[in-house]
Amino acid sequence: MPTAPRSASTPVSSGRLHRVFGEFTLDRVLSASLCVASLGFFVSAYSISLSDPDYFSQRILSTMRPTNIDPMTTGTIIEAGKDAMPAPKIVRVRPPVAADYQIVMVFDNEAILATAEELVRVKVGSRVPGLGDIIKIDTTETGGTVVASEATLRSVAQ
Repeated sequence: MPTAPRSASTPVSSGRLHRVFGEFTLDRVLSASLCVASLGFFVSAYSISLSDPDYFSQRILSTMRPTNIDPMTTGTIIEAGKDAMPAPKIVRVRPPVAADYQIVMVFDNEAILATAEELVRVKVGSRVPGLGDIIKIDTTETGGTVVASEATLRSVAQ
């Protein structure tokens, strides 16, 4: 179908305008914008995580503030000077001497010693009243030997 030549003052036909601009409706423009923005966000987040893998977790953790967290529930270790849990104080009638101790058991470089009033588990480096610092613990055929700075204990076979 032949078309008539148009002059410069003749407007463009509505069919041609619809073909060119008909594809750009508002919903399509918004959908395309959303896709471009999502792609941009993904690319930027991915590039940040490649350059610094801990970036996002550091940012999140720095904004979190603990509130009324019980250290017993979480297993948090409290600094020594701040409200440390009290330990029972051992009260003895008299301080023990080396003769008060007997070897109950020796195992894996540790020993259990007994007095008439208490049991004591010791390792090399432990400080024991009446024995001093534990220097060496040996297992022998008759039980074991505990060498301390003030005395040496040997178990006797029964």
